[in-house]
Amino acid sequence: MSESSDRTDVMGSAPRSLAVLGSAIRSVPARLFAISPDRTAAKPAPGRWSAKEELGHLIDSATVNHQRIVRTTLENCPILHGYDGDEWVALHRYQEAHWFGLIETWKTMNDHLLAAVDQLDAATWARTCTIAGADPITLAFLVDDYLSHMLGHLRHIGIEVDDLPAAARAGGSELSYPEKPAPADYSINDLMKRRWSPRLFENRPVEREKVLVLLEAARWAPSCFGEQPWRYLVFDGSDAEAMGRARDCLVEGNTWAHKAPLLLISIACDSFAKTGKPNRWAQHDVGLASENLVLMAVELGLAAHQMAGFDADRARREFGIPPGFTPMAMIAIGYPYHARLDALDESVRRKEIAPRTRKPVREIAFRCNWGDPYGGE
Repeated sequence: MSESSDRTDVMGSAPRSLAVLGSAIRSVPARLFAISPDRTAAKPAPGRWSAKEELGHLIDSATVNHQRIVRTTLENCPILHGYDGDEWVALHRYQEAHWFGLIETWKTMNDHLLAAVDQLDAATWARTCTIAGADPITLAFLVDDYLSHMLGHLRHIGIEVDDLPAAARAGGSELSYPEKPAPADYSINDLMKRRWSPRLFENRPVEREKVLVLLEAARWAPSCFGEQPWRYLVFDGSDAEAMGRARDCLVEGNTWAHKAPLLLISIACDSFAKTGKPNRWAQHDVGLASENLVLMAVELGLAAHQMAGFDADRARREFGIPPGFTPMAMIAIGYPYHARLDALDESVRRKEIAPRTRKPVREIAFRCNWGDPYGGE
């Protein structure tokens, strides 16, 4: 715990950091995903934590402080223990953990912690506890101190967090970009909630290893008779001339994708390989493979935007796509843009921060007979 001269608050006001914590939960995961996994295991010096271990420590901090918050809320001035951060990090073997799994755990634990304090009244914020024999502190101070500790470690990992207070004051809409989770009516997988199609990318290449992981994800999609009718043309920037020709295939409304460091063209094989008969499910199966790919992009800290707006005939000519294969979509992929949006063209800015909407389930699913809404009770 850090020291402060204002360790108790008889007025019982909510901590200043509560909105900042919510902003951090929205925006920090994408910034963590963008760190190269190779860098997360590197130790800055002997005896120092790697980024994995430091994020693991923040998971431990969330675990411990969640219990402190709950006990202080429900008990009369509980006496709580401290903990040895190094021992906890060593016990959990965070150095061997998967970076993306650590990010998801960090987010989940902080969602859990925020749920415990989100609706507390003034009297509860004034409740006190004692930690490791120190002077009593209020619950409000405890949460403020927890947030300060978290931000310090995130800065040390290399995450930009100075915009979080402004994001909290603004309601988080722009400054939490590029995170824009789906407001799902029913609980769905987190990757599905976080997947969307931004138009802005950081000016950095996508590592070849990650490109191969994306294609591996596509490879394992289901398909009719196991035909795997998908093919992908890959433009990763290693051939600038080919990348330029791929960009030239885009329609005028998709010129924003010229800044994407990685472009793919998805292609469907029109016939079954074994029989030569038309495969009317091929395009459906290519869509399945591409959905695998774009969800994997979220897992890798990338963003993907699929586009119908490209000249398929020109792509066929430019890149030697043979007869019997149909170009389906151009896919722009890159690290999502994390800077402020206020300098952007207003029309682009509005599109990027516009709320995500979908038709309700009752409009897309029918009970047995067409037009009888499923879930419309």
